[in-house]
Amino acid sequence: MTQGADILALVVASVTPLTPAIKAFVLRPANGGELPPFAPGAHLSVSVQVAQSSGQRAYSLVRPHDGSSSYEIAVLHEPEGSGGSAWMHGLVPGAVLAAHPPRNDFALHEGALPPLLVAGGIGITPLLCMARALAAEGQAFDFFYATRSEEATAYLADVRALGGTVVHDGGDPARGLDLRALLAAPQSGRHLHVCGPRGMVQAVVDTARAQGWPENHVHFELFAGALAEAGDTAFEVRTLRSGKTLAVAPGQSLLDVLIAAGLDPMYDCRQGDCGVCVVDVVEGVPDHRDHNLSPREKAGGKTLCTCVSRAKTPHLVLDI
Repeated sequence: MTQGADILALVVASVTPLTPAIKAFVLRPANGGELPPFAPGAHLSVSVQVAQSSGQRAYSLVRPHDGSSSYEIAVLHEPEGSGGSAWMHGLVPGAVLAAHPPRNDFALHEGALPPLLVAGGIGITPLLCMARALAAEGQAFDFFYATRSEEATAYLADVRALGGTVVHDGGDPARGLDLRALLAAPQSGRHLHVCGPRGMVQAVVDTARAQGWPENHVHFELFAGALAEAGDTAFEVRTLRSGKTLAVAPGQSLLDVLIAAGLDPMYDCRQGDCGVCVVDVVEGVPDHRDHNLSPREKAGGKTLCTCVSRAKTPHLVLDI
């Protein structure tokens, strides 16, 4: 079943179009045996082929672990992306993939009150897994799902069968979920989970904070970039080997600044998952926002992921 230490060899058992742009993939162990268990919210980090090289892409697991020897993921084809989703969409049954075992950076938090699940677009995948797990346990939850149109809605029947509310906004957030009403009554023991496009997740998190939701009751996952956070400020970066001093503005990624300066940094996923963009920190304190570095590495402050992380100090010196 494995392909090297801690790498799973998986065979594509089936490919099912869910929408014109989204396909579901059922994966089984290529050499038989059992697959590692996981909790709702977990993802697989899959090796994909991009521009004659390999990279890592994270895809949330859609069905809770039930002891069977299969995983299900769903992939949105992004024509303007770096090619990972196009490569995935080209796979057919029988193809073999390499993936790291499931990892969970977006765990389901259950409190005294039913959790609130909010999905946007392809962000449905981890939340559908959570909803299915809660339903199987007989636990109550509230489930909301926003998409552009019925045609673009993956797992529509599944969400409705679980009692979820589906809203089609036609691409206009003003016609979508009424976030102020949805988040108007924060209560201790009620946890909010949200996943979807960056703008939608930012709006949900900002509204929850404005409505008084405790920070430790608001949980989110992004498929690209990092959320802006209150207090984000500009910082300065000195690149040790190139001798350049660069300014990173609020809302601007460190990676984009390095690229604009002509430094040709290494990167791949742009969402803090793969670790390709990790660089050494010589001076300053990083503000880690990735899912790749371990808690110990983050506490050490000696490396950071340039695609999503920022600085807690006015200056950083990087070995680049």
